[in-house]
Amino acid sequence: MKNSVITIFEDRATKVSLSQEQIHDLDQMRSIIGKRNLRLDMDGSLKIIHYVGFISKGNTCVQILPKIYEKSGISNDEEIKESMAVLYKMIRYSSFNKVLQLPEKIDSKLLEQDLLEIFIEIFADKVFRTYSSRMYREYIEIDENSSFIRGKIKVPETIRENLIRKDKHIISYQSFEQDNVINNVVKTVILRLLGVSKSKEIRAKLKKALLFLEDARKIDLSLNLLNSVRFTRLNKDFKTVYEMARMFFLNLQPQNYEGEESVFSFLVPVNELFEQYLYKLFQENGKYQVRYQNKHRFAYFDSGDSLMMVRPDIILEKDGKTAIVVDAKYKNPGYENGAYKNINSSDLYQVYAYSRIYGVDKVALIYPSFDEVQPVKQTIVLKDVQGKYQVIVYSVDLKGDALSTSLDISKLL
Repeated sequence: MKNSVITIFEDRATKVSLSQEQIHDLDQMRSIIGKRNLRLDMDGSLKIIHYVGFISKGNTCVQILPKIYEKSGISNDEEIKESMAVLYKMIRYSSFNKVLQLPEKIDSKLLEQDLLEIFIEIFADKVFRTYSSRMYREYIEIDENSSFIRGKIKVPETIRENLIRKDKHIISYQSFEQDNVINNVVKTVILRLLGVSKSKEIRAKLKKALLFLEDARKIDLSLNLLNSVRFTRLNKDFKTVYEMARMFFLNLQPQNYEGEESVFSFLVPVNELFEQYLYKLFQENGKYQVRYQNKHRFAYFDSGDSLMMVRPDIILEKDGKTAIVVDAKYKNPGYENGAYKNINSSDLYQVYAYSRIYGVDKVALIYPSFDEVQPVKQTIVLKDVQGKYQVIVYSVDLKGDALSTSLDISKLL
């Protein structure tokens, strides 16, 4: 890990040595992360909750990794590497990967980089592979005043502009050019990332990718321009590179609060990432029909307008009927002596409400495992006047193989 990157774990206070400039930058970052989500104490303890990813401003770059241990006997560097692998895997299984399209297998040495550098290196490699296969060109309409006739002559414009110069004509023609929006956006983003990356190797890769874009231009980027591009069968091979360039631009913007210094961030709610990871595991297993955050209205006014609605994390269906409602929580369930000690009443109340609303007698609470012991299943039985409800409590080992985890949670339910 580079010393310039401050690496912490989500929801864990970590003492860090900070300059006054870095303290100032962290204070400014609150407007993005949220005032209640970033805490910096007088003793230098930094704590960020709810988000994982990175945020960078000036010389201050903070990397927030998911906490995968409560107490670990391993070194800090080893814990960072394991946590980075978990974060990479969860992002690959999430909707965020539609843009990133992270490779399934990654060199373990790459995981020793910080997350920002990993993304930049993957982008540089994709640009190189895409443009080394073929260059993207578009027919561009060009108007110019020329002594050589090419395309068609624009007579009214020629009379108006060349009243004296009879040897010249205003002509209009199409040219098959590399100077087009897609190439120009990719080149502009590469040039900006050269000012962001601190790695000599990755900067060299970016410069190597630039060689394919010599005839493209650096341009002023805007959201309207980025949204104007349409992909067809002729340019679909460049969509992944373009969408990743678009992501970098949208996350690399001068902020309004102070000056023109860019803030670059990729922050993901850790609970949402965990939910999507579990959702994909259930999907891959194929045992159930799986719905993610499916809205369900269950109370109405006399007029028929909906009054109350729920949106559980995951619904498992069998033969078109709800079988199990699953709620995911990214927090330590406190597994100790064969039982989970930190299951609070609000978690139980939430899944109990789901069981009543959906008319099922089985619901599940799934947490990440924060210990090195093998996760086990625990069943809590809730009773009311209408009967009994089973709450299955389980924790998954995020460090383990995704396929094995998928099979484990399927057997569990």
